[in-house]
Amino acid sequence: MKTPAHALRAVCAAIVLTLLFQSIGCGKSGSNETKPPPAPKGWTTHKDANFSVNHPDGWQVRADARSGRVEVQDGAGEQVVIWPVFVARPLQASSATAALRRMADRLWPDMHWEQPQPLGDHAVRARGRAGPNVAACAMTWVTTPKGSAAFVYAMAAPEARFRESEDTFAQIFESFHAAGAPAEGQGKGKAGPEIDYAQWQDPKENAFTMEVPRGWNVSGGLFRAGPTDTRAAWQVVSPDGSVRLTGGDAELPYFTLPTQTLAWAGFQEGSWYSPGYGARMLVMRFKPGRQFVKEYVANTVTRGCSQLTFTEERDRPDAVEAINRLNASYGLAMNLNAGEASFTCRCNARLMKGYYFAGTMVTQTPGVQGGIWHVEHLIGFLAAEDKTQLAQDILAHIIQTGRPNPQWVAMQQKVTADTSKIVSRTSDEISKIISDSYWKRSETMDEISRRRSNAILDVEDVVDPQYGEQFKVESGSNYYWIDHRGAIVGTDTYTSPGIDFREMTRLP
Repeated sequence: MKTPAHALRAVCAAIVLTLLFQSIGCGKSGSNETKPPPAPKGWTTHKDANFSVNHPDGWQVRADARSGRVEVQDGAGEQVVIWPVFVARPLQASSATAALRRMADRLWPDMHWEQPQPLGDHAVRARGRAGPNVAACAMTWVTTPKGSAAFVYAMAAPEARFRESEDTFAQIFESFHAAGAPAEGQGKGKAGPEIDYAQWQDPKENAFTMEVPRGWNVSGGLFRAGPTDTRAAWQVVSPDGSVRLTGGDAELPYFTLPTQTLAWAGFQEGSWYSPGYGARMLVMRFKPGRQFVKEYVANTVTRGCSQLTFTEERDRPDAVEAINRLNASYGLAMNLNAGEASFTCRCNARLMKGYYFAGTMVTQTPGVQGGIWHVEHLIGFLAAEDKTQLAQDILAHIIQTGRPNPQWVAMQQKVTADTSKIVSRTSDEISKIISDSYWKRSETMDEISRRRSNAILDVEDVVDPQYGEQFKVESGSNYYWIDHRGAIVGTDTYTSPGIDFREMTRLP
């Protein structure tokens, strides 16, 4: 029997979202009040006070109020179970294996279950069979100060129809939303007003869609800095400006780790390096997710605010493990580091609260000096104190409804394949730079003369990377920019003076 890969990928996606929601409080009972995704044609949405789930027309939904177990099934033996549980102790792989076996036996006592197998540090899986029927059951958990909060996901069907049902199982898992009773401090009402959502589509390349509150201000899309350097970024702001949610940042480039070879070629930390073909990276040491998110909040999110105070910050190895497991299901191996931060500040004398999650990822080749890193995940909000719960709910909904455009993904994969030689040529290009600049005596003397002249005249040389044209500018600025009219502006911070300006490269 083969496990339905697509359905288990949906389970992993649900795990990742659960971990993120618990970070910002959405994992608490009653805090995830967002509307479920609409049911596709031929499907129905079942919704009650505790949960909502989409299912094919004709299927039945049954909830066990005592245990919290939700069962969705048709009349031909296909069945899905979603079962939230709480264990009053920290779970380990060994104890979770035993727990999953007990719960699997309670679900379908007639099934002959294989020995559950661990999937990383926070998930276990088992497979079962009973005559013509086969099943798969998985459990994932996170540890809290009071114990372990877990979800059990199970699916069963006649073997002849099991693989045909993969997409159905996956869509049911993905559509499940827990609601529950009001969280502590919320009273008996909802966390906020009912939100009417509308689908928003990337206006630049139609690369992705997501659902946002109707009437709110939305900006962003897919920004293309080069053939392989694409950056999805969006911002959603309430009409009164009291809530701001963002995902990604178009200003964040890819980074290359500093090396002695790059330094010899004149590329010190903080400078820009391009191996060619439109790829452009900032030389910068790797920053773990926790370090990056704190700096990002301080330098970008709360710009213009005062009295910034971090109320909580921590690494998120549990989120890393869940995301890595999801990537592994697609055959991807990535070195991710994640962290989060909660904070308060004052904007125009108004107390604001916020939360941001960041995951930074480094790619290195064993035995090869250096590497490349980037910010793979970046999402969060800043909201007025009385709008924090509303911001959490909307952020959760946006995460859950975000979808890439398969046609765009296929197109971008071809572009990436066509330019993949960039990375393999990096070492050759650097070697050529060193050879050309160091060993040619006449060029070395010209360079010394140029630098001496610039020092006397208090100027320096910059190059427009788009056209290769070189200019002399007055010294004194840390960064120089040029627009399409040829106007050159110097700044002390890495902040573009306008939308039409591109950064110029400073010659050493």
